[in-house]
Amino acid sequence: MYRYVVLFLICWSTQISAQFGFKAVNTWPQQRIAETVTNNKLFPTLLGVGVDYWFRLKNYRLEFLPALHAQYAHERIQLDQSTSGQLTWLITEFVPGVQFYPLDFKNDCNCPTFSKQGEFFKKGFFITLAPGVAYSALTGKQTQVGSIHEFLVFGRAGAGIDIGISDLLTVSPSVNYQVSEALDWRALFLNPGTAKMDLYSGLFMSIRVGWRLDKKNY
Repeated sequence: MYRYVVLFLICWSTQISAQFGFKAVNTWPQQRIAETVTNNKLFPTLLGVGVDYWFRLKNYRLEFLPALHAQYAHERIQLDQSTSGQLTWLITEFVPGVQFYPLDFKNDCNCPTFSKQGEFFKKGFFITLAPGVAYSALTGKQTQVGSIHEFLVFGRAGAGIDIGISDLLTVSPSVNYQVSEALDWRALFLNPGTAKMDLYSGLFMSIRVGWRLDKKNY
C-alpha cells in the first residue's frame, strides 16, 4: 500500500503543470453486518475525501486518474442491556482509475471540457473503470472486537459528467457500482459461524473538483 502512495506522490510532484483534483466520496455497502444484541444493521454508509492526478492520451479522450481516498464510519453498538461500545471503520484506498468519453472519443480537444460551449453531454459524458486496493481498519472501543486489519482488492465501474465552471475549474459527479473482496468480521455476527461477508461492495459516488494549474499545456 505505501509503495503506491510514494509512486503517486512522485508522479504528482514531477508533473505539477498538469491537472489535479479533490473529491468528496461516499460508499453505501450492499450488505450490512448485524450487531449481536439488537440486530441493528451497522455501517449504512462511509463518508470520505480524496485527491487525484490527471493525465490523458494526446489524440483520444482516454484519461488516467490515479487517486488516494480515505473513508470513515462510526457506530455505537449495544453489548448487553446496560453496556454499549463503539466501532470505527476506516478505509484507505489507492485507485488507478481510467475514464473515457464514448461520444467524443477520437478528439484532441482542450479537455477536460472546462468552459466549453455547446455539445455539453457529448463532450462531458464519460465512463469510468477503476480497479483498486484498500486497507480496512475496524477498531472497537469498550468491546471484545479489538482491531481487525485487512487488505482487499476491489473494482468499480460507472459513469459521470464534466460540468465546466471556468477555464481552470471543472466539477465532475459520478456514480459507480463497486465489487470487493469479502471481509472477515465474524466476531460481530449474530451467528458466530457465519462466513465472510461482502461488506465493501455496493454503490460508490463521488464529486470531483478538477483544477488545472497550466491550461496552455492541454
